[in-house]
Amino acid sequence: MKKVIVAAVLLGLLASAFVFAACGSNSVPSGAIASVGSATVTQQQFDQIWAQAKAQYASQAGAPPFPKEGTAQYDQLKASIINYLVQNEVIKQQAADMKVTVTQKQLDDRIKQITQQVGGQKKLDALLKKQGVTMDQLKTQLEAQMLQDAVRTKVGANAKVTAEQIKAYYNDPKNKAQFVVTESVDARHVLVNTKAQALKVQKLLAADNSDANWNKVAKKYSIDPGTKNTGGSLGNFTYKRMVPAFSKVAFSLKPGTVSVPVKTQYGWHVIEVTKKTPGSTKTFADAKAMIEQTLKFELQAKAWETWLADSEKKSDIKYATGFDPKTLTASPSPSGSAAPASPAPSPTG
Repeated sequence: MKKVIVAAVLLGLLASAFVFAACGSNSVPSGAIASVGSATVTQQQFDQIWAQAKAQYASQAGAPPFPKEGTAQYDQLKASIINYLVQNEVIKQQAADMKVTVTQKQLDDRIKQITQQVGGQKKLDALLKKQGVTMDQLKTQLEAQMLQDAVRTKVGANAKVTAEQIKAYYNDPKNKAQFVVTESVDARHVLVNTKAQALKVQKLLAADNSDANWNKVAKKYSIDPGTKNTGGSLGNFTYKRMVPAFSKVAFSLKPGTVSVPVKTQYGWHVIEVTKKTPGSTKTFADAKAMIEQTLKFELQAKAWETWLADSEKKSDIKYATGFDPKTLTASPSPSGSAAPASPAPSPTG
């Protein structure tokens, strides 16, 4: 849920690799860091997102320290925030020409959905405070994200995938691994500390391996907190998902058979496989819908990238000194690789 709230702030802007190039001179109005046509991106807008980024770094357990000024990470974050704000303005202007809007009801519904997901207004307020985001800022950033989503949907609406493209994708040897379904099992277990306890559990379950008895025995004896209240269910898994000693036994069992005690680093297990799914390869019919969706997504992503580049060209983007993203993210010349400077001309000629 935290990601949902800050998607339009730190996480969203850092995920964007699109860099807007400066056009014309870098002269922008006072108090602005950039201009897009007749509109501006203000220093205040930048400072708000910067403060939110700092708060979100601080709120994440185990997160690295906030980048220090003068480091590449600092400049990258600065460039990302600038790109985010400039891109929002470009999209806003283009959306108006495309007659794409976000209604107040749509925004209100989105806020209501988020409020419900986090458990109410008080919890939302607390989470926003921790992240350094006001409710007004959340609404502004959500509206910008929703507008981008709406424009992106319209831009990609004409993406069409042909039957020939789908078939070619399926038959391409490079994609073969995508259609392989690995052998798997559905299983349940009871985990205990000692072999003596495991033998006792095995005897109880071998005498009655009904769901009701598994629920009863797992709840009473299992030390696995993730499965003891669900009848020991581990769900469906492949061989490599579990430790080797466990998988070796689980994949050798016939469904409905209760295993002998099995020792792993976690303790002693008693296992029953309830279903086996053999390995297979998806048929074209089974894979067709997935392939179509994959190819359609690729076309839509390319259409969006092209649209952004074209929109940039249509926009007169200028940056204040020190705020050009390309300058901030430019790689320094490798040491010693630059050509030596020519001697300065003598003042006397």
